[in-house]
Amino acid sequence: MEKLQKHFVFLLICLGAVQAHAQVNDPYLMEYRKEAIEHEQLVKMAENRVEMGYKNYKAAMSNMMPKIGASADYWYVQNPLQMALPDDPRFGELAGQTMGQGAQNQYGLYTSLTQPIYRGGQLKERKNRAEIKHKMASEQLEITSQDVIMATDLQYWQSVAQNELVFAMKNYKNDLSRIAGLVENKVEVGTLDQSDLLMTEVRVNRADLAVIQAENDLKVYKMSLNRILGRPFEDEITLIDSIELEHFQTHEMEMSVRPEYKVAEYKVEERIKDMNIVKSTYRLQFSGVVTGSYSSPGYNFQPGAVPNVQAGLMMSIPIFHGGRKQHLVASQQLKVHNEQLALERTKELLDLEIAQKRVAWQNSLKENTVAKMSLVKAKQNATVMEERFEEGVIDILEVIDSQLYLEQAVIEYIQSKLKAQIQWTYYVRSMGNLTAN
Repeated sequence: MEKLQKHFVFLLICLGAVQAHAQVNDPYLMEYRKEAIEHEQLVKMAENRVEMGYKNYKAAMSNMMPKIGASADYWYVQNPLQMALPDDPRFGELAGQTMGQGAQNQYGLYTSLTQPIYRGGQLKERKNRAEIKHKMASEQLEITSQDVIMATDLQYWQSVAQNELVFAMKNYKNDLSRIAGLVENKVEVGTLDQSDLLMTEVRVNRADLAVIQAENDLKVYKMSLNRILGRPFEDEITLIDSIELEHFQTHEMEMSVRPEYKVAEYKVEERIKDMNIVKSTYRLQFSGVVTGSYSSPGYNFQPGAVPNVQAGLMMSIPIFHGGRKQHLVASQQLKVHNEQLALERTKELLDLEIAQKRVAWQNSLKENTVAKMSLVKAKQNATVMEERFEEGVIDILEVIDSQLYLEQAVIEYIQSKLKAQIQWTYYVRSMGNLTAN
């Protein structure tokens, strides 16, 4: 009798009191979050996308710098161009002469330098768009990191709850084994039938099976957690003994700007930049060009290479394109409006998520309180039933039933704590405060 009471007093201590705390100071969980972030391939892929965004930004910056190019060519001309001047006294000494003299080898080395001066703002807008996409990739990395942390938390708490369940099933089996011993003593003295002992032993075997199943599930949960952490599946992993819910300081938790909202904001900005790029293509384009060459034939088609340098400015002004600009700009404006609507929708959904997760968490605490009260009553009932059995007032079946009710109450209590902890994790995630630090 005292042994049964001690077992469940110890169980209640392990299960903890039901007030509420985020338990972010768990010594193992914080380290596991960091391990998961370091291992998860999706995080590494997101980091690569951030780096790609930075490289694209630098590439867009380079479009504003001078462009230098070089080329060379060689041609063999079988019938080279010759130019005969008229035999006219006005040409002086050149009258009647042939220019070119049959230069059959034509070749050259060429270099060019082009500096964009004004492109209607296109280069600046492309640079700004690349910067926005880089920032967007950074926010996507934050989303991926928070998803990985949440997956780690959920798997960790599932493993902790299953560990508690294994402990509870072992206690249940031990109590039934102890009751089976009492029944065996009564059978030996003739106060109970052999069938009562057999029925009790069947219940003990079922409890033993429940322990095996609980241990198997715990091993599976630990393997999944090891996968998230990047460890060998069969490695032993350290868990706290139980989920302990303390006081949740909800009033101290400030809402952070969710990365999902920032991504939606950046999409609006990106569409605006796209619209500006379209506008810039129909504005004045102005560039400076310098070319240098060393080529043959030279001046007056004479054989032999000669140097040459040219410098100039190029300008183009779009005048009429059949209304194409207006249609393209109008299309881009509609895209901007769509992204603005998507931003409003994102905000509404995020606010709804926070409200729903808060209600779900608060309700889970109420369920936990009811489950705790049921556990206390079930423990008291089991104690009374065992006392009455020892006094010979009731039969063994009622004692076994009371133990079954107690087992179910313990399971429901553990599940209610797990649910409260999971709902708190969802709530913290919705507030944007789920981090590895």
